[in-house]
Amino acid sequence: PSYDLWEENYMVTLYTTSVTVAALYAAAGLAEVKDDTACAVQWRNAAETMANKAREVFYNHDRGVFYKGFRTNNAGDMVFDDTIDMSGVYGAFMFGLYQADSHEIVSSISKAKEVFGSSIESPGMPRYENDRYLRRNEEQPNWWPIVSLWLAQHSLEMSDTEQAKSIINWVNTKMRTTSALPEQVCPCDGMSVSVEPLAWSQAEYLSTLLDIITEE
Repeated sequence: PSYDLWEENYMVTLYTTSVTVAALYAAAGLAEVKDDTACAVQWRNAAETMANKAREVFYNHDRGVFYKGFRTNNAGDMVFDDTIDMSGVYGAFMFGLYQADSHEIVSSISKAKEVFGSSIESPGMPRYENDRYLRRNEEQPNWWPIVSLWLAQHSLEMSDTEQAKSIINWVNTKMRTTSALPEQVCPCDGMSVSVEPLAWSQAEYLSTLLDIITEE
């Protein structure tokens, strides 16, 4: 267990597990370069074991979307958090735990769009269900450009350049004339909330543009 990507909840999360699996595979690759066969085998086996177990436990078949994560109670049982958290969906495909076109990824994104009311015309997405952080609208959590850009990156993985461009165009409408992007956008009036500019927002924007250039 560790804190989630948002630095709020302490549990075993899908996001951190995905990153850890990718890191173990990378470590195994580096060990092979250094002719360290024993470590390469050990780390690759650890990655495969963790990945297989993650695929077994993190997908909520009843709801058709990933669990955020789980905690272990005093009896040693896993207690799952069924909050839809977009960091888990992003981590699972970006770090290779699942293929971008897998049923689990596609279903999770579809379910998230349904729950959050995201569409091609208005692709704003919150971090997770019932996010209260700096929330101004009782009906909806704030949109995060970062999360919407994650969807654009997934669209590019699926060779859907047009959808990715529509998301970038939407993000452009939230950008200042100085090209500054905020941390959050209020769905009630489209105004910026919290830090502006946010380096993370700027980085995901540039990363998505580079992905489009590569795609084209």
